[in-house]
Amino acid sequence: MRPWVIAAVLGKELRDLVANRLLLGTVVFPALVFASIPTGIVAFIQVNELDPAQMGQIEQYISQFPDLSPKLAAQGFIVLNFMAYFLLIPAMVPMAIATQSIIGEKTARSLEPQLATPMEVSELLIGKAISSAMPAVFATWGVFILYGLVNGAIADPALTGLIFNDVWRVAMLTLVPLICLLSVLLGIIVSSRVSDARTAQQIGGFIVLPVIGVAIAGFFSGQASFSMQQVIIGDLVVAFLIGVSLVVGSWIFDREAILTRLG
Repeated sequence: MRPWVIAAVLGKELRDLVANRLLLGTVVFPALVFASIPTGIVAFIQVNELDPAQMGQIEQYISQFPDLSPKLAAQGFIVLNFMAYFLLIPAMVPMAIATQSIIGEKTARSLEPQLATPMEVSELLIGKAISSAMPAVFATWGVFILYGLVNGAIADPALTGLIFNDVWRVAMLTLVPLICLLSVLLGIIVSSRVSDARTAQQIGGFIVLPVIGVAIAGFFSGQASFSMQQVIIGDLVVAFLIGVSLVVGSWIFDREAILTRLG
């Protein structure tokens, strides 16, 4: 595997992506929507006093924050509980870029020159995967930082500290990029076997179901956040799946089949 070949593919893909501003917008917008929901709840709690009659309903949750006032504890639970959705952004958002990376080039007939070169399939896959994953990773990181700062400004700086805790810093730096890469690799593999972007995205939707299940389970579990052990296990599992995807992708990524479909 030659790093300079991967770098060449990466550079070409990034240039194409920068030229497609609409596609970049589809990366940032969903992340902002996800983050705005809990932020709106925090703002609502901030301007309204908690009803003492309702304290029994949330007592089991706010008891996870014994050092905070009831209102701030409720806000802390909200911002941390919704953070499971930050794992959905890197799983769902890159799929549009990944499918466009193959199917869009099939339509534009710009894929044929790349397939005619002596580059290895794994080099092509890695270059395209990294270029497709980068915007979603940076969008997730940017919205995460904004999420912490805005909620801290609305309510109390203590919320910023809760959001930027050790577990989620590690998750952002490791688990988010890994999920992005896995999602993109699977999206590219699916796109290489079909000729319609909508079909590829529908199939890709099934791919992210396990991550959606994890996020929803975390939301309804009543626990405010994941543990460091869970994050590390997640890193190992996703890294293993990335390796499997590269092997499988290199095997089923049929140049001749793709070139045939170009016609």
